[in-house]
Amino acid sequence: MAKAEQITEQDIEDGLNFVAGLIDRHGDAYWPIFERLERELEQRQSKAARLKARLNRNRGVRRSPLGT
Repeated sequence: MAKAEQITEQDIEDGLNFVAGLIDRHGDAYWPIFERLERELEQRQSKAARLKARLNRNRGVRRSPLGT
């Protein structure tokens, strides 16, 4: 079995652009796909931003979460 490729944020952006074109040409039948791709992109961006903010907040502080 082949190793699955990781889908990037750029892949999702490309998918959104493609589906937007489908909606423009063929109507609202593709809206659920568009909305799902938007949610996935927003979740990934939010996750990355939250992690970055936490790391920046704790920059230089090296404490064990167990207090040791």
